[in-house]
Amino acid sequence: MTATINIEKKRGDTRRHSFKLSSDASVVDISGWTAFSMAIHSIKKPEDDTTLVEEIDGTLATDGTDGRVFFVPSGSIAVGKYFYDIQAIDSNSEKITFIEGEYSVLQDRNKR
Repeated sequence: MTATINIEKKRGDTRRHSFKLSSDASVVDISGWTAFSMAIHSIKKPEDDTTLVEEIDGTLATDGTDGRVFFVPSGSIAVGKYFYDIQAIDSNSEKITFIEGEYSVLQDRNKR
């Protein structure tokens, strides 16, 4: 099952997006998973990559046994509402989309 998590961030921020995968309140061991990818699109149901705004490779936070992975955004996405999903290749070599949701970039006050 794909979890829905909506993300709000300020324009220009590059703080990492961290996720902890669990199932039935137990941590999912993702140490054997590869190719973590977060794709952010300008529309909710893209048919191809023409609406791709940013793609971010994921990194395991530790050795993966704790289910934690993170993604560091570039900070270059314009203010607006977008849509994202996160996929990986699991330990059975199967592609899985495990998180999706809205990705909102809000205007900030600081211009540095």
